[in-house]
Amino acid sequence: VEMEQDNVCIVGDLNAVVDIKKDYFSNVKNKKKRKILPRSFFNMIQELNLIDQWRRMNLGKKEFTFYSNPHKSWSRLDMAWTNTELGNQLETIEIMSNVWADHNPLKIIWKGRKRKSRRWILNPQILKEKDC
Repeated sequence: VEMEQDNVCIVGDLNAVVDIKKDYFSNVKNKKKRKILPRSFFNMIQELNLIDQWRRMNLGKKEFTFYSNPHKSWSRLDMAWTNTELGNQLETIEIMSNVWADHNPLKIIWKGRKRKSRRWILNPQILKEKDC
């Protein structure tokens, strides 16, 4: 794959899981297994050197973004994949609570300069300048 951009970020509902043991849960016996992402997806992320950033920043956690009432199961379908350079610019990524949708949103915070809250002061030099 040839691309004009160096940085790649894929975020969204991928409708399948990466790893059933880590990204899927159900108490129902004889449950229907969750669909795993296709081989073509894994080939693409390998070729583009993309990393599952939620998994990278939340090692060992088992959280989910989708609940299926018919199957009584939880899955992590919503993901954020980036290359290493963009991933190093992430401060946090977390799965938020679901309020009104069928998926839990991802909250991604990028590293950046903290804004200082300063009181604004008029620069007196501005008042001394003459119009041209």
